Amino acid sequence: NPNSAEGAFSFCTSSMGLVNLNITFRPDDVLVATFPRSGTTWTVEIVRLLHLRHITRPDHPLSSGERKLTQCFLELMTPEKGSEQIEAMESPRIFKTHAYYHECKFLSEEKNCKIILVYRDPKDIACSVFDHANAKLDLQRGERKLQNVGRRFFEGRNLSRSEGGPADWLDLNEGYMRNPSNYNILYIKYEDLKARTGETISRINSFLGYPELTEEEENEVVEASSFDKMKLTHAELKGSTVAKTGKHKGRLSEENVVGINQRIMELIERVDDSQLGLSSYVDQ
Repeated sequence: NPNSAEGAFSFCTSSMGLVNLNITFRPDDVLVATFPRSGTTWTVEIVRLLHLRHITRPDHPLSSGERKLTQCFLELMTPEKGSEQIEAMESPRIFKTHAYYHECKFLSEEKNCKIILVYRDPKDIACSVFDHANAKLDLQRGERKLQNVGRRFFEGRNLSRSEGGPADWLDLNEGYMRNPSNYNILYIKYEDLKARTGETISRINSFLGYPELTEEEENEVVEASSFDKMKLTHAELKGSTVAKTGKHKGRLSEENVVGINQRIMELIERVDDSQLGLSSYVDQ
């Protein structure tokens, strides 16, 4: 049911058409990969602002509000015209996706594209899904509906997809974290982006291959990518509120917390967590 908190994101997690996209990646291309409600729009804006510091043309699409000329949500590309539209985009291009790692076959073996994976505590994502659905669909708030969303997360059927079954937080993140094809991936914890915004922005800047930011430059990007500034230019943020970390505490039932923590532990067992910090998501 698309008019429910559980089904509210069925539109944005479909991999329809991805396998048929024919993309020739360029060295300055960036793909932001996330599970929904994990800082996708924020990260894309940070990448845009960092690119913009090195673009001198005032008429470059990155300098204008025409983000569609340089940014692309891959799941919205049709097989018929998608490849043509993407090729016509001006560099540097920014792509975003909620697709599984194995669905990104369009990355091919050339490995030109830089990938930024942003991941977030799934317990907070469950609450964010519920809150976002309420804001967008004007659903009646209720304890039972929130717990239903939480239950879907530890049952591995987080969000409905219009093709290919449910989207699962564990499976999506595992693919990128294991990275069997050795793509060039930067791993960003959403919580680090919130708590240490400037430091994390500098990590992204270094990953893009740009000279080190001064403290003043770092602060400028932090300010320009703030939620209040982005709400002025991003229609999709209308009605949204600032996302908080730890927002699940006191909201999700003990059953849901325990169940989701078990899923986190499963992911930790499958990947090298030494640099990822997933263990911090397991509530004691």
